[in-house]
Amino acid sequence: MDKKKGAAFVILLCVSILISGCWDRRELHERNFVLAVAIDTAEAGKSGTKSEKESEITSAETFVQPHGTKRYRLSLQILKLGGDEKAKSKTYVISNTGESMFEMVRDMLGQSGKSLWFEHIQMIVLSEAVVKEAGLGELLDFFRRDSEMRSRIKLYVTSGVARDFIEYTPQSKQAGGLYLSEIIRMHTRNIHMAGARTDLGFVSQFLDNKIDIMLPRIEMAGKVVKVGGSDIFKKDKFVGYADEYAIAGRKFVAATEKSAIVTIPCPNHSDHQVAFELYRHDTRLRPHIDGDRIYFTLDIAMYGNIGELQGGIENDDTMDPQYMRKLELAFADEIEHTVRYSEDVFQKQLRADPVNVFANKLRAYEPETWEKVKDQWDEIYPEIPLVTSVNVSIRNIGSHK
Repeated sequence: MDKKKGAAFVILLCVSILISGCWDRRELHERNFVLAVAIDTAEAGKSGTKSEKESEITSAETFVQPHGTKRYRLSLQILKLGGDEKAKSKTYVISNTGESMFEMVRDMLGQSGKSLWFEHIQMIVLSEAVVKEAGLGELLDFFRRDSEMRSRIKLYVTSGVARDFIEYTPQSKQAGGLYLSEIIRMHTRNIHMAGARTDLGFVSQFLDNKIDIMLPRIEMAGKVVKVGGSDIFKKDKFVGYADEYAIAGRKFVAATEKSAIVTIPCPNHSDHQVAFELYRHDTRLRPHIDGDRIYFTLDIAMYGNIGELQGGIENDDTMDPQYMRKLELAFADEIEHTVRYSEDVFQKQLRADPVNVFANKLRAYEPETWEKVKDQWDEIYPEIPLVTSVNVSIRNIGSHK
């Protein structure tokens, strides 16, 4: 028995020696870490008449392409490892033009000199021009298939040039890809941003299941970057833009806001504003069947504080129950108006139900009806009435009355 144990120990020791270490180990300095990606049309950001310098850059950022055309310009933001801590930027950008994303990435090794490592990629910015031309499915196919990509990659759409964003250096000097990807994390506290279920993983599921999609819009003016509003896709085709007000209403319907600021004119002084801060809500969206008619009810109960009371405070007594009731009714009316505006945008103008908010409710609560209408949902949804009821309860007036 002892001999058998000894033999087993020797075998285990030999196997441990053989499998120790990382067979594919590479040092950090042997890799280029890609933090962000931008996809534009091939001619984006170039002047009508190319200068000699532009022509030289164009010829360098491309390759002889045996098939397809030069449709896209793919740009990668790469992290600088080491170097001068006082450097203006911690990243640099390389680009390529072509049609296959994978082919462009591999050809970029001619500019990189090191392997391109995508496991730390934070965000992908798409220009509105390129999504109008190709749709999301084609543009994201490479990123959905490659095993190095992560499902939590943030996606943005811009009306301008996508490359400008990965060339952007924040005032904090943080790596641009990290900074821009973190902005969307604030979506639960900013009702103007569409951030729920907009990561690559969710979008990939929606594309597979032919579900309408909304992606946050990012814009740049000078050195200012702002996220607000959303680009809407019918399945994977771009259909239009929903502004910040429409996004606020949609978030009230879908109950994806964790906090919100709602402003109204003061009931006693219409030239001044009062702000309500939401901290808790109970939102119930329910389908109803009346013969062949489908309609939805939306019941919202909101609880929060008075966050700001502008002007006329000597006449507006927040300790007065009647005045506070006026505010509660006014806030409820404003939230209901926001919902109506939002549904007009999504139902009537864009005719899209992003993330299947209404479809999922009908499927869950009325499965038999859903089976009957699911093939005609795109035609039925824009005509479905929504009956809204909002109740606001002000629980606190702040630390000063």
